[in-house]
Amino acid sequence: MDPFAPKGDPRPLSGQTCGYKPATATTDCGRPGVWHVMWDAQLDNSVTCAEHMQLIQERWVYADRHPMTADCTMPGALWVYVNDKCYVPQTDLAAYERVITEAVHDMAEQAGIPLHLLDR
Repeated sequence: MDPFAPKGDPRPLSGQTCGYKPATATTDCGRPGVWHVMWDAQLDNSVTCAEHMQLIQERWVYADRHPMTADCTMPGALWVYVNDKCYVPQTDLAAYERVITEAVHDMAEQAGIPLHLLDR
């Protein structure tokens, strides 16, 4: 079995519904998306329901995944690996700095690094 998921056509207006579509189906699953999946380094990604996430985990490899948020399918959204979420950058640089700071603090906590060492 091929470890890479077969990719379909882009779904630009799909919203946050599951895009799983077997070769024999005429339409996408369409259930509410629960997971946002990053397939590869080319940034190919898709939205999937809980049932199809289980299928993905059983059959295919993927680069990352995170629970769906409102930002996931917004134009300009960035995939923030360390926070396991998507984020739409604000024109307000202070807001973006808060997201980056939060990500660094999360990584430090996971690595057991005391946060006071980051303030130097």
